[in-house]
Amino acid sequence: MERNGRSTYYALKALFFSLLVLGLACAPKATKRTLIKVSVRPISCELANIELKKIDFLYQLSVINKGPQDIEIEKMTYEFYINDEKVSEGDYISGITKVRAKSTRNLQKFIPVPEEAQSEKVKKAIRERKGIYTLKIKAIIKTAWGEAFEMDETLKMKIR
Repeated sequence: MERNGRSTYYALKALFFSLLVLGLACAPKATKRTLIKVSVRPISCELANIELKKIDFLYQLSVINKGPQDIEIEKMTYEFYINDEKVSEGDYISGITKVRAKSTRNLQKFIPVPEEAQSEKVKKAIRERKGIYTLKIKAIIKTAWGEAFEMDETLKMKIR
């Protein structure tokens, strides 16, 4: 009887550890990709310059890295819309920008509105300071692991 008790004990112990290992193997794992938490938030949009034919906006963004790894923004491009009319596009940053883990980096850019994009609808929206100013951002972000991914954000603001 004593021998049967020990063999039952070892069998149950082996079964328990087998189930534990199987449970850990089947549990969802946090991959590197899910740990990357980057967001872009607008800070401000100001009318920086309005001369005879030159209109510039100063756009300020905040890039927030909530992940545990440092990231590099290799390329960031923008498309600027005033009342759903595309008026400008280009590079938001010129070189590689680093954002440390769990920190924020503020970026600012003067966005010009070329003369050929200044329709009456756009001029009226700027003059009356009414309208929706939309900035569509596309960024290529690289992690410390060498993994790169694309991020698309659409930011809408009103000027002050």
